[in-house]
Amino acid sequence: MDALLNRQPPTTWERFQSSPLLFLARLLYTPSTPSPPKRLDKVRVVCISDTHNSHDSQPPLPNGDILIHAGDLTISGTKQELDNVLSWLNCQPHPHKVFIAGNHDTCLVEPEIHQHISSTFPDLIYLQETSTEVTIRGRTLRIYGSPYTPKHGSWAFQYPRIHAPWYSLTEKPSSEYESTTIWSRIPSLTDVLITHGPPLAHLDLDKSGCYALLAALWRVRPKLHVFGHIHAARGVESVQWDSAQKAYEEICAGRAGWSGLIRLCWWSMIGWFWRGTGEDGTVMVNAASVGGFRDDQRKGAIVVEI
Repeated sequence: MDALLNRQPPTTWERFQSSPLLFLARLLYTPSTPSPPKRLDKVRVVCISDTHNSHDSQPPLPNGDILIHAGDLTISGTKQELDNVLSWLNCQPHPHKVFIAGNHDTCLVEPEIHQHISSTFPDLIYLQETSTEVTIRGRTLRIYGSPYTPKHGSWAFQYPRIHAPWYSLTEKPSSEYESTTIWSRIPSLTDVLITHGPPLAHLDLDKSGCYALLAALWRVRPKLHVFGHIHAARGVESVQWDSAQKAYEEICAGRAGWSGLIRLCWWSMIGWFWRGTGEDGTVMVNAASVGGFRDDQRKGAIVVEI
């Protein structure tokens, strides 16, 4: 598990050797960096994930309206570890503090821990396939959080990974497609989505993300999606839910070959002439805060405005 989540980003040559098609698709598809919203009531969101007990050695968190932790607060998932990091989270000055579990946070599987959190840390909002609403300067945002990730090893909050080339959005969910059932629970009117793992093809380090989650994002299209899990894929990108994005994702999923690259090239050229402002798309944030060899780097939080 650690070899998957903590591995270093591949070199350019390694990427090309692995898949020339995917290498060229990445060159053609360049998601934009989100620009600050032009609205006066913009909300400042501080995003962090995968602290793995390193919270006391992380850089100080920036100020903001909402603090989001996208899971893996602990290493072993003990209650003692959890209480320690939640005490740190609870002391932060942000008006709204929201967190979810990650696969390492095994004690959060137990329902009695949820009651312990609400009574001991009343200023924290814990989401586990649930929603909350926060109001900031008269603006209400609907936030949904889920800890689930595709299965790899024996950890908490996991489901069987689907095989994207054979996955159908029209089929009735079955035990094979448990992920479809999980992600169908995301409310359509979600403004901020928090998941522990990434969707396929976006900040997931070579197809480690979930295709079923990606399919749900096409339905929901939140303003902001915060996740972590894949430490070396930390970053921010903005997607527009356009034809170029769709062509790129189908290549990443193995559902399109060289003909998909031709479609991607065509739609990318069209996009240069009709590029939008980015305000109607989704900002994606992989906020993993540890990295480097054996997670020895402390990278802190990522701040975005929506």
